[in-house]
Amino acid sequence: MLEFDDKFFATFGFTVLNILTLFLILRKFLFKPVINHMEARTAKIQEAIDSAEETKKMIEEMKQEYETKLKEAKDEGRKIIEEYRTMANKEYESAIANAKKDASTLIEEARLELENEKRQILTDIKSEVSELVIAASEKVIKKNMDTDANKKLIEEFINSDVA
Repeated sequence: MLEFDDKFFATFGFTVLNILTLFLILRKFLFKPVINHMEARTAKIQEAIDSAEETKKMIEEMKQEYETKLKEAKDEGRKIIEEYRTMANKEYESAIANAKKDASTLIEEARLELENEKRQILTDIKSEVSELVIAASEKVIKKNMDTDANKKLIEEFINSDVA
């Protein structure tokens, strides 16, 4: 078996003491700064992740707000277009009604003017006919002929003057 002597225990004791001393020194000067640095880095990473999530949430809210405003703008645009379309149809109908009214007025005025001209023409014709009858009567009376001769004379007069 193995024999342990005093030298072994002394060496073993010094080794354990050296390891403990080294551990305490490393813990004090190396592990604590490294752990503090690692915790600080972890905190920075967590802060960056939290900031990124907050930014993502804010971007999502802005996106929803943008989509809502875009939808409202589109709806308002459609509403405005529909209002203008309605107004245009009303203007069109009004213009058509005014045009029909104006056309009716012009037609009525033209009809009245034609009736007046017709009356004037009839009056002129009656006047001419009466003048012709008077002239024919004067010729008949001047010649004082028989009835057949008078008829023949009137027919000749009408044919010569009227034609």
